[in-house]
Amino acid sequence: MSGAVFTEDMRSTHTIILPEMLEYHFPILKAALNIGGYKCEILSNNGKSVINTGKSYAHNDMCFPAIAIIGQMIDALKSGLYDPEKIAFMLPQAGGACRAGNYFHLLKKALEKAGYKNVPVISLNLNGINSQPGFKITLPMIKAAVYSVLCGDLLMHLYQQIKPYENKKGETDLLLEYWQKKLYQKISNGISRHKLKVQFYNILNDFSAVKITKTNRRKIGIAGELYVKYCKIGNLGLEDFLLKNNCEYRMTGFSIYALYNVESVLYDNKSSELLKKGARIVLKLLKTLYDDLAKAVSEYSAFSPMPYYSEFSDKNALSKECISGDGWLISAESAVLIENGYKNIILLNPFGCLVSHINCKGIASAIRSNYNNASVTSIECDSDTSKALFHSRVHMAIGI
Repeated sequence: MSGAVFTEDMRSTHTIILPEMLEYHFPILKAALNIGGYKCEILSNNGKSVINTGKSYAHNDMCFPAIAIIGQMIDALKSGLYDPEKIAFMLPQAGGACRAGNYFHLLKKALEKAGYKNVPVISLNLNGINSQPGFKITLPMIKAAVYSVLCGDLLMHLYQQIKPYENKKGETDLLLEYWQKKLYQKISNGISRHKLKVQFYNILNDFSAVKITKTNRRKIGIAGELYVKYCKIGNLGLEDFLLKNNCEYRMTGFSIYALYNVESVLYDNKSSELLKKGARIVLKLLKTLYDDLAKAVSEYSAFSPMPYYSEFSDKNALSKECISGDGWLISAESAVLIENGYKNIILLNPFGCLVSHINCKGIASAIRSNYNNASVTSIECDSDTSKALFHSRVHMAIGI
């Protein structure tokens, strides 16, 4: 293996740095690494310097998430935020047809070019690719990650409903941050399924206590590729922009994406029967855990329901054999959002991502045909788009 290696000794000396990606989830997901004995932090640097740095160290033909993620990491080092001798970078990799499978080598090459060849890079995946001797994924870490994602989905679901209507400005943000920190501590210390369900109800009680005044806002559904959907660097601060323009917006949870990935194993002709059998077991378990969450939300009339996974899986705008990238999920989540009242759909796809372009732009007309009263607009996110141009596209998409 070329380049720096994350060794067993580095557990105690190095901090693992993750890029900003799942903003509702990552502050809690750190607990999974904590349980494994690793120290972890999430990057928070953003702005033009991140994108400019990314364009300096990654070819401009690369997909936008690669440019943004690599740019954020190297920008953090160049800004002096971290000691390069005491950190390791971590990159989540889904594998499959996504160009993110190349991020590991792209980042290592970029770090060497920038003068940081001694910074190790860890690939976070369950496929065993680009493994490092000092990093191992254990069952307690997986359990903590699943619980963290469920909690992150709940916080996102409630925040996006309450934030646009809060009477006291900033109260919902403080509540989100409070629960992210609290859940990180609780999951880091180990938590049972029963106690996790108790936390669901505690969160629901706290958010239902926030005083709101309902106003007439446009309801916007956001679907598309994960990075540009969930990360403000990737979508140029879309959430803040929609809030300022009298909109209520909604995204579907990351749990749904995880369930989609497991179910996709069943439709992959490269999967063995043994792998498919294991996928069925994992799918059933994860669905049960997610159903606990959806059921808890359904008991609170103040909030709109959290859709069950079956509501996505039963959609048939695309064949279940379409599993490259986000596959059939993008059309399914668009349909679910429309059926839940979010009839203005923005499909976000990053520059340079062929599978996302196909799954976003290619499915838009079919969704319009199935839902005559819906507006469906595909918007590209790239490193050379100004905020003004991007926002003008959003303006057209939401009818302002």
